[in-house]
Amino acid sequence: MKTIVILMLIVEAAMFLVAIFAAVFTPNRGERHPIWTSIAISLIIVASAANMIGDHHAGQSGADILQGGAMVLIGMAIMTIMIALRQRRALD
Repeated sequence: MKTIVILMLIVEAAMFLVAIFAAVFTPNRGERHPIWTSIAISLIIVASAANMIGDHHAGQSGADILQGGAMVLIGMAIMTIMIALRQRRALD
C-alpha cells in the first residue's frame, strides 16, 4: 500500500470517530450546537479527498477500502446536516 493511502485511511478513521463521539457525547440541552455544521463540512472535505485518492490509485491495495470509507463519511455528513437542520428549526 502506498503511504498516501495509509495516511488517508487513518484520517478517515479519525473523522469517523470524531463524528461518533460528537453524536454520542454532545449534551442535548435545547440549545443549538454549531459543531454539527463544522463536522459536516470537514466530513465532506475528507470524503471527497479520499474518493479522489482512491480513484487515482485504482487497482492498488487499499484503494477500494478508501473509496468505501469515503461513501460512509458522505453518509455521516448527511446525518450531521440533518441534525443541524433539526436544531436550527428548534425541533429538538
